[in-house]
Amino acid sequence: MTNVIIFGHGATADDIRSRLSDLRAVGLLQDFVWIDYAHPTNGAVVRSFTEEGTVRLSTLDDALRGFSGDVLLATIDPMDADQPQDANKLTEWVSAVDQRLIQASNLRVRLLLSALPMDNVEVMPLQGWSNLVLSPEEGGTPASSRIRPIKRAKDGFELAQFAAPAVASIFGLWRGMPEPAVLDPDTHRVIETGDRQRFRLVRAFHRTIDASDIEDKVKKAVFDPTQRLPQPQVNNISRAVHYANPEQLTDQCAKMFIDQQISPLVSAPTAYEELQSHKVSGWAALKDNLRLYWSTVVGKPQDWVEGQRGAMNKNAATFLQKMLYGENSSVEVVLAGHSGKGSGATSVDELRQASEHTMRVAKEQHFSLGQEPQLSHTWEAYHDYALGLVDGSWRESIDTQGLRNNQGNMYIVQYGGQSVQDVSASFHGFHPLMTSTLGYTHESQATVAPFDPVGAERFAADIEYTSQQTRNEAVSRKKHEFASWRAKNSTTFAWKVGQGLWDKLGHAQQKYREAHAMARELQELANSFQARDFNAENKALTGKLRTMWVVLFVFLALLTYMVAGRYNQDLPLGEYLQWFDWPWYVVGVIVAILLFLLCSWAVFTKAQRDIFDYVQRRKLLARNQEIAAQNLATSSAEIARISNAYNQFLSWSALLGRAIYAPFGRKETSSDHLRTPQSGLPENARIAQAVLNRDDAVRMTDEIRSHIFQTEWAHRSLKSMLDDMNNTFERNRTGHTAVALNEMWGMAGLGSSTALDNLSRNLDHPYMKDRDLKQQEWQKVITDPRMSRSLQQYLGHVTFREEGGARSQSTSEFLAGMNQEKGALQAFSPNALTSAGGAEGYTEIDGSRTRIVEVDSQTALTSQLSRSVTVVQYGKITDFKYLIPDSVPGAHTFDNTADLSLDELDDTSHMGFGAPAQTDAPSDSRGTQESTPWQPGSNANPVFGQPGTPDLSDLDETF
Repeated sequence: MTNVIIFGHGATADDIRSRLSDLRAVGLLQDFVWIDYAHPTNGAVVRSFTEEGTVRLSTLDDALRGFSGDVLLATIDPMDADQPQDANKLTEWVSAVDQRLIQASNLRVRLLLSALPMDNVEVMPLQGWSNLVLSPEEGGTPASSRIRPIKRAKDGFELAQFAAPAVASIFGLWRGMPEPAVLDPDTHRVIETGDRQRFRLVRAFHRTIDASDIEDKVKKAVFDPTQRLPQPQVNNISRAVHYANPEQLTDQCAKMFIDQQISPLVSAPTAYEELQSHKVSGWAALKDNLRLYWSTVVGKPQDWVEGQRGAMNKNAATFLQKMLYGENSSVEVVLAGHSGKGSGATSVDELRQASEHTMRVAKEQHFSLGQEPQLSHTWEAYHDYALGLVDGSWRESIDTQGLRNNQGNMYIVQYGGQSVQDVSASFHGFHPLMTSTLGYTHESQATVAPFDPVGAERFAADIEYTSQQTRNEAVSRKKHEFASWRAKNSTTFAWKVGQGLWDKLGHAQQKYREAHAMARELQELANSFQARDFNAENKALTGKLRTMWVVLFVFLALLTYMVAGRYNQDLPLGEYLQWFDWPWYVVGVIVAILLFLLCSWAVFTKAQRDIFDYVQRRKLLARNQEIAAQNLATSSAEIARISNAYNQFLSWSALLGRAIYAPFGRKETSSDHLRTPQSGLPENARIAQAVLNRDDAVRMTDEIRSHIFQTEWAHRSLKSMLDDMNNTFERNRTGHTAVALNEMWGMAGLGSSTALDNLSRNLDHPYMKDRDLKQQEWQKVITDPRMSRSLQQYLGHVTFREEGGARSQSTSEFLAGMNQEKGALQAFSPNALTSAGGAEGYTEIDGSRTRIVEVDSQTALTSQLSRSVTVVQYGKITDFKYLIPDSVPGAHTFDNTADLSLDELDDTSHMGFGAPAQTDAPSDSRGTQESTPWQPGSNANPVFGQPGTPDLSDLDETF
């Protein structure tokens, strides 16, 4: 970049400076520095510009502080005999600049301002400066057939009006010009002008077509998140197309996602067992009964009962005891319904915390909580569904058969918010009364995200409760506004997924409630089992059996005594027992034992019938209590998982919503708006406004959007946003650690302080407010050569002002003549030099030095659709003597008398100049008027037209 410093002094120079400052203020010029060299070098007299374009006075050191690269030093010499250029003061300032910019290449150009009629002004040579003389002529383009001479006036107004835009053209001050036109494009040095006593004529033409207003409107339409989504190409054979009924499409996708990813998070509860009756053969039943009878007769009935009691697992018993009696606060939260009343509504976080407490107790008792689901796949799929609905790109693993039309094109929603709304669409429902009625302490407590149905349900209960406590109309209005907002957002894909998660959370909660109720019922049944006095029953049975044993032993002893008396008559009653022999004894023993067994078996069988029933029911109770405990544990785990999943859902929805809503950042930027001057510019410099009709604007917008929003644009948008956030937060040392997208799928969500949580809560962080990739994307499209040509076709007409008022013209007509071919055929005004200079051909244009500088979308401008053309033409190198009028006494003589030859005058091309106008000169002797050439000061019309009366109004009031 070449920095331009202009030195000038005097009334004409000040007028030029004022006009240049006005042009800079309206955005037509780039920055430059102006120095009135008559001031001392240490004063705050250097004029530069702020970013807003206002003039700033500073010292030379301050003005040069931001300079980098080469510096072009230009001085304006109005060739005013009353205020000649002070070479000593100028040199003093130039030396001051050179001392401060020792690394730069300080180029020096002296621009002399010529006017008609020529004046005898001594031109002082300046050592080290290249000399240019501005030709005193005004024409619309290099190919114009009509030119107007620039007359010399005492106030210098007309000269300054003409010279100011020429200065801007020659020194590259017009907005967007990459370098001054006075520099050779190959060497980047000032074009050769000969020694210090030689110069080149120069003239400049400029055209600007301002399309900044059109660009602003088109750019806003291209990046407007409320516009219908673009329909990008999906692959070589299909593209995305809008679905006629977006609500139906989001319904279908939400159902697919919930069935595939959410439903498995809640399993069916384990079924409870029932008392089963078994069919067995009579002999088998008898054998079992005899076996039990033998163990009972041999042992004790209570031993059998205790052995068959079937005590419940100790861990299950402890867990149930804590769940039913020891942990009431947590249990009550989980048992609560999810339709809260006022501030008492149960939140997802409360459910999660309570269920996590239950899970900890279950883990302490070594309960199995089931296999932890891989939620990373869930949120990767959610990401694919949400973005696929807006750009039509889906993973192959997702069945998209029902999401295509007959031609194989992918259906997408019509607006991005129909997939996932951005957090900027959150409902802000705080009212001061909520502080007293609900205990709200911060406005964020009444803020509901547009994808949070749980938060919406909670707020609906709160606003309903508040409205019942007051007659305040603002509260009622908030209530109705919220109802409308909720109805609108409930049709989006994200809302439906959130509702599906909440419904599944309700199913898990219902499962927990049912398990809890069954556990309590079983516990009460177990308590009734323990209340039965089985010890007394066992004691009575034992007494009966022992009595029967005593009777048996007594009877057997009696039989033994009787058989002994048969063989020993000395025993008492022995003589009466002679008939009792061994056969009778054996028969008696056998009969006694059989009678004992039969009687005791009958007694046992009667008692065993009740005891067996008790044992079976006790075993069943213990098993069902274990099942209830397991159902409690698994349902608690599912509540915790779904609660965590819901928080993940909120975080991912925030990120996805922003990627869809603002793929290139939320910051709003606009093109530099130019204010077109209504007057004060010569015909050499015209500023026009581009015109675009409504239909062309729509077509232009669609064409640009198709280039910016291409395949997988939403997927790339999310990755770009996350990369920018990672880089920005790391660069500013916020403590955030960069994380890749594929590392975030399984991270915990809202409130967990993970990278996912931090990124989702900092979308509107101050560091992210300046994120704006729109200009970058816009420039990539606009600077594409094919796209640039296509877009310029839409800008086919312009409007501009001239002396007769506003005028409309085609763009091609407006720029006609601004090219090398036509311009190279022209010559400078014959009055730019003396007749001798013209005769020598020094008014011819040196076509090899003509500079045409086009500024369009290929340059680094804020406005990419605006364009300008600057043409600067140079003459041949000639001597200062051709600036001194021929009739002036003491004029310099030619060193070579051959230079006086006018033979070559007819060879000079004066194409486009008309014949002299006829005047009322005296008639000759033949009675005819002589055709008198125009002379300076005469009233005859010049060959290039009569100048109009200059507008002497203050220039500042014309913009």
